Amino acid sequence: MFRIVIFFLLIVTTLCRMDATAGVLDDAANNIERIRKGDVEITLKASDGSPLRDVTATIEQTSHAFAFGNYIRLRHYNDEQYLNRFKELFNYAELLEFNWGQYEPDEGEPLFEPRMDFIKNWCYPNGLRRFYGHMLVWTHQYGEYPRSGMPMWLFQYSAEIQHQLLMQRIAREVNAYKDIDITWDVVNEAIHCRVWGDWDKDSYIQNKEPEPMDRIVRYVSGALNQAHQANPAARLMINDYSVIPEGRFQARYQQLIEKLRDADVPLDAIGIQAHEPYKGKYWYSPEELWNAFELFGTRTGLPILITEYVNVSDPGEAIRGSYKLGNWSPEAQADAIEEFYRAAFGHPSVEGIVYFGMSDADVVMPKCGLFDEQFNPKPAWNRLKHLIQDEWTTRLKQQTNGDGTIGFRGFYGTYTMTVRVNGKTIQKSFEVKPRGENRFSFIIPEPQGE
Repeated sequence: MFRIVIFFLLIVTTLCRMDATAGVLDDAANNIERIRKGDVEITLKASDGSPLRDVTATIEQTSHAFAFGNYIRLRHYNDEQYLNRFKELFNYAELLEFNWGQYEPDEGEPLFEPRMDFIKNWCYPNGLRRFYGHMLVWTHQYGEYPRSGMPMWLFQYSAEIQHQLLMQRIAREVNAYKDIDITWDVVNEAIHCRVWGDWDKDSYIQNKEPEPMDRIVRYVSGALNQAHQANPAARLMINDYSVIPEGRFQARYQQLIEKLRDADVPLDAIGIQAHEPYKGKYWYSPEELWNAFELFGTRTGLPILITEYVNVSDPGEAIRGSYKLGNWSPEAQADAIEEFYRAAFGHPSVEGIVYFGMSDADVVMPKCGLFDEQFNPKPAWNRLKHLIQDEWTTRLKQQTNGDGTIGFRGFYGTYTMTVRVNGKTIQKSFEVKPRGENRFSFIIPEPQGE
C-alpha cells in the first residue's frame, strides 16, 4: 500500500511539473510574438513622389536586436574556421581575456592593439558591432600567463599601490574603448571570490565562510563608480554564477544588487553565468529560469545578459538537478539548449545570451561545445541555428498596395529590402527597433540614361 501511495504521488508530481513547464514555455512563446516583434510599414515612391503600386518587395532580416553571442579569444583572431562558423550564427561577441593578467601580462603593455585591430578589421566588416568585455575586476588567480587572473607583477607593490593601479586600470580600459559599443563586466564573481586585497585567502571562498556583504559592496561600488567617472556613457554590469536555482548564492547576489541600487551605484545590467551548478551538467527547468529572470530582471528593472551558458553532451555524465533524469547525450544537450533559449528569448528582461564555447577542442568545460573536437556540428548547433535563423528570423515577399505600401510584423533587428523596378534591382536597408514607430518611406528613382 505504501509503495502504491508513493508511486501515485510521483505521478501527480510529474504531471504537475509537466503542466508548469508547459505553462512557462507557452508564456514564453506568446511573449516572443508580443515583445520581440513590431509592426512595420514601408512606403515606396517614385522620384516624382507617386506611389509605386504592385511592386514586389523581398524583405529579409539580416541581424537581431536581441544579442545571440559566443566568445572570441585572441587565439581565434586568425582562426578562419572558427570565425566563419561564428559569423554564420552569432551577432554578439564576448571578447575574452580582458581579465588583467591576460590583458596586461607585462606591466605598462596592455594588449590593446590586437583587440582594436580585430574589432575594426574583422568584426565591423562582418556586421559585429556589439561586444561584452569580460572582465575588469576579478580576484581569482589561477596561474601565470597565459592562464592568469591577475598579473604577477602586481604583487611586487604594496596594498595601497595595488589599489591605485587597479583604479587606473579600470579607467584606462573604459576610456580606451569609449567609441566601441561594449558592455563591461566590471566585477566578476564577487559573491564567490575573496574581496580585493585579501590575497592570503583562497581565490574561491564559496564553500567556506563567505566574505561579509559590506566588504563586497564596498569594493564592487568602488569599481563601478570608477568606471562611471572615467566614462559616464559606459555600460556597466556585474556578473556571477549559481544564481538561477534558489539558494544562498541567489540570495546573496540579490542582496548585493539591492545594496548597490540603494546606494545609487551605477549599474546598467545584470550578468548571469548559466553554467553552474555542476559545470553544464545541471538541466535548468523552465520554471527555475523564469523565476530567476523575474527576480533579477523584472524586480530590479534592469536587463539581464546571460554571459556563460553551456550544457554538456557527454553520455558518461549524469543529468543533475530534479527536473530531468538519466544521462546527457548530444540530443539531450540540444533539448536543454532549445528550452533555455525559448524561455530566455521569451522573457522581457533578457537582452542576450552568450553560449560559452564553440568546439569541444576549445571549451572551458569538457564536451560543452556546439561542435565536436573536429568541428563537426552537434545536434545542438543545428537546433540553435534553426531557432535563430528560421523560426525567429523574418523573411517575406509582398506586393505594394495602391498607396505603394506594404505592412508586416517582424522581429526587431536590421533588414534588407530588395525590389526590382524598370529592370533594375535596388536594395534598401532599415532597422526595426523596439521603441518608436517603424514606418519607412523610400524613393526608388527611375533608371537614368536608358
